[in-house]
Amino acid sequence: MSALIRRGLWLGVLMTGVAGIGWGWGMGLSVLLGSGVAWLNFRWMQRGIDRALMGGPSRKSDLKVIAQYVLRLLLILATVFAIIHFSFLSLAGGVIGLSIFVLAGMSEAVILLYRQLRRSL
Repeated sequence: MSALIRRGLWLGVLMTGVAGIGWGWGMGLSVLLGSGVAWLNFRWMQRGIDRALMGGPSRKSDLKVIAQYVLRLLLILATVFAIIHFSFLSLAGGVIGLSIFVLAGMSEAVILLYRQLRRSL
């Protein structure tokens, strides 16, 4: 498991707990739902990119990659729709959950920059 995925999962758990304690179970559930969809989206995207870089895909695998791309987008749209539709879920919590891997990538960059600066001093 890569450091980015581990950091994203830890951030998802942490933010779910903070949202649940600070703003109630609806916000916590929204962050958890958004984090789960973000993780699934990231894993599918990672597999699609790995497959594309392996070289020489056939027509059938190209269609499969396109179908997975469309399914990822539909899954995100369905999640946002469910959060908006059900009044006990929070749109802000869902968006926070969906942005878990953006935050994980930014924190990974800051940590690597800090380590590099510390080595150079």
